[in-house]
Amino acid sequence: MILKANNIHKTYQTRAEVISVLNGISLEIDQGEIVVVMGPSGAGKSTLLHILGLIDSCDSGSIEFEGQAVNMSQDLSSIRARKLGFVFQYHHLLPEFTVLENLLIPQTLIGTKPAKAQTRGLALLKFMGLENRANHYPSQISGGEKQRVALLRALVNTPRLVLADEPTGNLDQGNSELLLELITSLRDEFGQSFLIATHDQTVTDVADRVLLLDSGKLS
Repeated sequence: MILKANNIHKTYQTRAEVISVLNGISLEIDQGEIVVVMGPSGAGKSTLLHILGLIDSCDSGSIEFEGQAVNMSQDLSSIRARKLGFVFQYHHLLPEFTVLENLLIPQTLIGTKPAKAQTRGLALLKFMGLENRANHYPSQISGGEKQRVALLRALVNTPRLVLADEPTGNLDQGNSELLLELITSLRDEFGQSFLIATHDQTVTDVADRVLLLDSGKLS
């Protein structure tokens, strides 16, 4: 088992009221599993991904990663950098760096030697059919290519779990289908698990499990 969440609760305080977003969420994700979470806008899908990805904290509940309890009060940056990958609806590539450099930066942050980082980055670009874009800047590639590079950036440190928030949200049908094919290929090739939050019904085609988040609960 890669991740286990137990009885996760999360609320937000506004001026007028306390809004309950997650009401006792429990979830387990196994190695190599693709889990899709669907739900209406505002249901808390992004909040759930941020908590499970150790970006945000929950009000109560617990998270285990690879069988070890996560202490939310400790510095979690090492776990995020080495064992988790993130893909967002907007690719968030760094515009002043080339495609390859966008893949080198996450590796540099965990101390990967430059030569090894470059070999890894080029190998992933070749796997994705993007080796001819290595020295292009994000402004010089298409939207579909940007999202594929964002997926590679999430995978470059060989994380155990990739969390993707509306990864096909800004893609046309052709690029959406390609991205989903790549997710399954990467899962098969490298054994990563994926947790995908989406409104896009077509994403369920690649899922091992589909969960609905509504009224703060999963079903």
